[in-house]
Amino acid sequence: MLHRRQILRQITHGAAACSLAPFFQQLQAEAAAARTGVFAQRFVFVIRSNGVLTSEILPTDVEPVAERPHAQQLKTHVDAPLAHRQLPTGMRALEPHKNELTLIQGLSGRMMSGNHEAGFGALGACSGKMVPRKETIDWALARHLGGVVPHIGLTMEQTGKSVTYPRLSAAGPNTALPYYADPLLAYTDLFGTVATGGQARTSQDMDRNMLDFMVGDVRRFQSGLSAAEKEKMDHYLHGFESLKSRQAKLQKMQRQLTQAAPELTDRFQSDIEIERLKAHFDLAASSLIAGLTRVCTIRCEHLEMRLSGLGLGNRTVHHIGHMIENKADGNTGGLDFEGEAADWTEFQVREVVMNAHMEMIAGLWDKLKSVPEGDGTMADNTTIVYFSDHGDRHHSSYSLWPMTVLGHAGGALQAGRYLQYPGHKLRGNQTMGNFYLSLLQAAGDPRSQFGDPDLESPSFIDQSTPLAEWMA
Repeated sequence: MLHRRQILRQITHGAAACSLAPFFQQLQAEAAAARTGVFAQRFVFVIRSNGVLTSEILPTDVEPVAERPHAQQLKTHVDAPLAHRQLPTGMRALEPHKNELTLIQGLSGRMMSGNHEAGFGALGACSGKMVPRKETIDWALARHLGGVVPHIGLTMEQTGKSVTYPRLSAAGPNTALPYYADPLLAYTDLFGTVATGGQARTSQDMDRNMLDFMVGDVRRFQSGLSAAEKEKMDHYLHGFESLKSRQAKLQKMQRQLTQAAPELTDRFQSDIEIERLKAHFDLAASSLIAGLTRVCTIRCEHLEMRLSGLGLGNRTVHHIGHMIENKADGNTGGLDFEGEAADWTEFQVREVVMNAHMEMIAGLWDKLKSVPEGDGTMADNTTIVYFSDHGDRHHSSYSLWPMTVLGHAGGALQAGRYLQYPGHKLRGNQTMGNFYLSLLQAAGDPRSQFGDPDLESPSFIDQSTPLAEWMA
């Protein structure tokens, strides 16, 4: 009889050999891209709560739209260059990158619904807040583009430091995607194979030993089961072996991971929320640079988050949203802030929050621009999309969805522009479905439909095509 460890070594060797196929395919794709100069695209989705006001992405010298316009108030189509215009105050961190930036107003998302958030609908352009009905755009792109870890989700969460499912991304019906809420756990899972000490190294060794034990014992236990019970146990075995497979892939990427791994600083375990969010952005940058993934989604706040680190006292994201609702004068309505923020209006508070997000996006972009790729840099083949999980307001009608996009997807998209579409139901209106079709086409996966159609839209609004004005 073979020794248990001999069997485990055989199993591990076989699982590892199978698991390396995606890694070798990635290397072959990168080599082909180097020869042809055509590189696969990368996408980062940065999702916030509370809406993005139309005024918050409106450059100077562009006629303002109403804070909460009805469809008839947003009639005009605008296509204006950004080169000689200033970005609004909360976006100043992106001023150096205006030629790579696109601001889009007027997109409608009436196929979605939900109080305070659209749930899975925000990235899926469909109904279904609580339970996913279809794949979301980040998974659709990840499935098409591939990668050792096709999709990496990173989230600020109120339920503790863990892996969680924040009702945002899905691989299909009833199949939510996991997100890391703990930056240190994400670091351990993604870069632990190259950690040299401390908690990340110890945790990685324990995980590897535990997986060895589980795979061996599950296989041994299966031998005494009936056919039906054995089939059920196969699902557990598949899960354990999938984790072992990923470990094998990461082991083969030692050099890449060592070069790209983020510096493991105190922010990975910080009690200050903004510091942990910065750690998430560090992880996203390193994961893209190392070639671990081509699609990241970062949920940068939740409604009960207090945004500690920005000097806003105890006011939550939810508080900030209610302070701006139905107001145009910027008065705080009795919900005063503390310290330096005591004299700020709601609009100034929102600028502070948005500026923090934009600084992190700019930092991620600068890191990608520093990495050569072909005749350019990684930023040339990366697109970062920033928007709210339910449109333009804390209590949204889903008729308007302001979007900020950094990058031109290898030249597939036109950048350096402000695009404004007429409002919902008006001729010329475009939907979030059209927006996501644009991203899919830019990634090399053209489709005629994504998500659900807006059944309220008139038949003369074509929901089956990308945004023509945006495509190169």
